Amino acid sequence: MNMDISLPQGLLLLSLNDATGRTEDGYYQPALAGAALADLILRGAIELQLEPQSIIPLRHTLNLGAFLGMCDEAIGGAAKRQDLSYWVSALGNQKDFIATLADELCHLGALSREKTRVFGLFTRTIWPEASPVLETALKQEMAAAMFENGPIDERLCLTIALSKAVGLLDYNFDAADLAAHADRIASIAAGECLTLEATDAVVTAVNEAIRAANAVADSTTATIIT
Repeated sequence: MNMDISLPQGLLLLSLNDATGRTEDGYYQPALAGAALADLILRGAIELQLEPQSIIPLRHTLNLGAFLGMCDEAIGGAAKRQDLSYWVSALGNQKDFIATLADELCHLGALSREKTRVFGLFTRTIWPEASPVLETALKQEMAAAMFENGPIDERLCLTIALSKAVGLLDYNFDAADLAAHADRIASIAAGECLTLEATDAVVTAVNEAIRAANAVADSTTATIIT
């Protein structure tokens, strides 16, 4: 991607409703965790060991920012090495996972931080859009790659694949365009544009986490109906 934002920052911009400042429905947290893992791999902060699979923290002096730094610290501080599926779940369940990432985008001028009352009883933090510049540029790059056979690099491929996994493409792009280019989008989402086995494995782990969450939800619904 040409935009100077991280993978999880881009995913969160696509996840948030511009007006309400809340995330759209869906399993967005696994996608954000996957984006964090992929970004850390691409930056050389961690690496993926394949046989047996585990995430290995690496010594580095990288300036990762608050959000990626929090994820990197969690991985580095773990009592033992864990695989991708573990971290897709564990990172998304960290305290202030969304807040830390959203605050980074506030500092970049893309979002604003507001407090609202729910039923007059509870306080909720929301992050409505402050400036469309970063998100618009990201969407233009994604649209060119998906609809016009435009250039696509590892980061952009990951953004599209992770967005598709949690239904974010439907929220952000015209349905007719998505339908007309369904084969190309499916190819991108399947990882055919990815060059690193590690980042391909991240997308697979995220999709597996979402399928597992959907299976639990379907089972619960069936039990209630029965």
